[in-house]
Amino acid sequence: MSWLLSLDYTLFRWINGLAGHNSLVDAFFKAACNDHLIPYTMTFLLLIMVFRGYTRREDRERLGAAVELALAIVVVSLLVQLVIVFVHRNRPFIDHQVNLLFYRPTDWSFPSNPAAAAFTFFFSALFADRKFSVWFLVPAALISFARIYCGVCYPGDVLGGIALALVSAWIVHRVSWISNPLKHMVWSLESCFRSLSSLRE
Repeated sequence: MSWLLSLDYTLFRWINGLAGHNSLVDAFFKAACNDHLIPYTMTFLLLIMVFRGYTRREDRERLGAAVELALAIVVVSLLVQLVIVFVHRNRPFIDHQVNLLFYRPTDWSFPSNPAAAAFTFFFSALFADRKFSVWFLVPAALISFARIYCGVCYPGDVLGGIALALVSAWIVHRVSWISNPLKHMVWSLESCFRSLSSLRE
């Protein structure tokens, strides 16, 4: 275990060591590290994915995918909180001298909550729309890298968050009884909305 922690810190020191040399690059990654980037960016991409269907069947499939994604976010949040109960890892700036470009989060470092959330969007999209999922991968990877670059997470924290994201998205996608009731409710609402729209026409 000690050699893994040593490797983790070595990678962190190399990535975080890139900070502080170029103000424009620092500003870019500092913006990417922002806590609000995940919900705004990922929700925007999710809306595009949901409404890019060309047929009624595709519309329903994508609405179902959105339901699975929302449930996967709930599951990954619960898993993150469960891990935190047993694993208490300090932030890098507490134990080491770092190039800190962000505010000092007060929660534990492992696993990375932003990485878990961002990659849950990606993995859920991957199961639903493989071609479009790459659009989720780009911001997810950027956000995760920025957390290391700015000195608030170790690479291992990010990998832990990614692993939890994969597990959460897979569970919700494979265990249909978790999402089916909500899917049917959403599909019923969608049908009602279509009916009302046609009546108004």
